[in-house]
Amino acid sequence: MKITIKRLEIIFVIVYFLAASICFFIFLKTDCLKDSLAGFLVSVGDWYLLKFMAKKWLKKGRYSLFDSAVRFVVVGLSVWFLLNLGFDGVGLFVGISVIPLSLMGIGIASVFKKLTV
Repeated sequence: MKITIKRLEIIFVIVYFLAASICFFIFLKTDCLKDSLAGFLVSVGDWYLLKFMAKKWLKKGRYSLFDSAVRFVVVGLSVWFLLNLGFDGVGLFVGISVIPLSLMGIGIASVFKKLTV
């Protein structure tokens, strides 16, 4: 199976719903669902910024450290703003962790798939 951006994004949504369900059943609060959704939206925003910047990098043919710094500042300020609004850190962490953990899982699965073939 070829991994495309569209398939990655579908996997992100599936993993988010699994993580949000686990978060809800562990803490038995709807606040955890709200917080994890806010964290997931920050993570999705970061993903789309990264996609936009990668297209720009491919056109230029070089990496821009300033663009990455701006992306990290935007994500950091988003998290800081959400924490100041009263969102819980655990739920935000669950939501923000979905995309990196999904990418690591897909990477590990593809390495093991290549090793067994």
